[in-house]
Amino acid sequence: MENKKIVMLVLGRKVIADLLIKSIGKQANMDAFGVYDYKNAETVALSRKPHLALVEIPEKHGFPAMDTLNVCGEIKKANPDCKIVLLCPEHDKESVDVCINAKQRSEIEDFLFYDSSVDYLASKLKSLCPA
Repeated sequence: MENKKIVMLVLGRKVIADLLIKSIGKQANMDAFGVYDYKNAETVALSRKPHLALVEIPEKHGFPAMDTLNVCGEIKKANPDCKIVLLCPEHDKESVDVCINAKQRSEIEDFLFYDSSVDYLASKLKSLCPA
């Protein structure tokens, strides 16, 4: 039996999450599921034990970048082995700075911009979840 890596998507937009879940599921050793409520991310990470969490920093009108980083900390607390990748709006300087600083402090493994291709996102996640 294949030892699939589990990816938890913490995203506010269900339609985008569903498309990413399908794309990630096409990868040889990966399965994905969505969490659409940031408040439940810690509980889900504790129960489902994902190998990786892709967490969206919503655009300005949504959840602030620093609050998203707190959610990442809660995921890590619930599941210390879970790797974190942030999905960031590329035109929001504050969010970009939060991502850069979090990566420099090793609070996250990496970050991607919204305008990244799905193929690039899938390859990045695959590189963080080796077989």
